[in-house]
Amino acid sequence: MSGRKSLRSRIFTEEEQQFQKERFDKVIQSIVKLIETYAKLFTIQLKTGLSGMLAILAMAVILLTFLTLAFSFFALAFALFVNYIFSWPSFAGFSIVGVFCIALFGVVIKNAKKLRNQFLIWIDQAVDSINEEND
Repeated sequence: MSGRKSLRSRIFTEEEQQFQKERFDKVIQSIVKLIETYAKLFTIQLKTGLSGMLAILAMAVILLTFLTLAFSFFALAFALFVNYIFSWPSFAGFSIVGVFCIALFGVVIKNAKKLRNQFLIWIDQAVDSINEEND
């Protein structure tokens, strides 16, 4: 090591060595700042992505709520319409609508895996579109 020091001291003056050390410190500080900036950028992108996904989730919940309400009112209106047209007892139309809803529930349960995969595809597409908008 003393051989290195003596060779270095022969090549560079003490001022040049100090200048090189300062430049090296500045490069290290710049690299540290760059890494910190990338970390902050990553957290901002992560927050933006999560907020976008939460916004999509909130919209989906709102839309599904209104869809459920619309379906409920449609079922009620259809049941009353069937009762009115055929002059059946009041429970008959509601029984028909109930059977239809149970059949629809059975179809959903039978195709649950396909529906789940389709929902996952839609969610992936929504996340990709949000990421493209952010980039």
